[in-house]
Amino acid sequence: MFGSKKIENIEKENAEFSNNIQKKKKSNKLKYVLYSIVALVVVFIVIANWEGSTNYVSTVEKHKPLTSQGMMLTYADVLNKYIESPKWESSESGDIGYVDISGIIKGSNKKIDVKIKVAPMANDSKHVSIRPESITLNSNSPSTQAAAEQILLYMFSACQRGETDIGYYFN
Repeated sequence: MFGSKKIENIEKENAEFSNNIQKKKKSNKLKYVLYSIVALVVVFIVIANWEGSTNYVSTVEKHKPLTSQGMMLTYADVLNKYIESPKWESSESGDIGYVDISGIIKGSNKKIDVKIKVAPMANDSKHVSIRPESITLNSNSPSTQAAAEQILLYMFSACQRGETDIGYYFN
């Protein structure tokens, strides 16, 4: 009898040990699955937000082209104010980026397309040159760079003065 109780205890301990191992395996599998899901979510978020090495739209939106004239306004401040539901898009040609902002001028029925050029500085790889390339009104021929600069200067000045409607300027 003494031997049979000992055998029963050993069998009972083996059964408990086996159950513990199975529980640990299930627990490890669950941890592995959870960690895999978290890793996939992180990778997806990074890929979804990746826009390459240069985010031209963000760069142009934040740019303050007239700080030397005392205007601390960004392109986004001005263009989002005067263009109804502006559409900001970027494209590349070699190492030069372009940002196209299009929409309808508020207070007017005229369509406007503003093209901003983002080019690397010749002697400084950490900075870029951001300049208006052209402005097109109602799908007519694009303006010259000088005319685009003049139109944008007017828009920035109007915004600085607090004007809410500049549609009359384009009529």
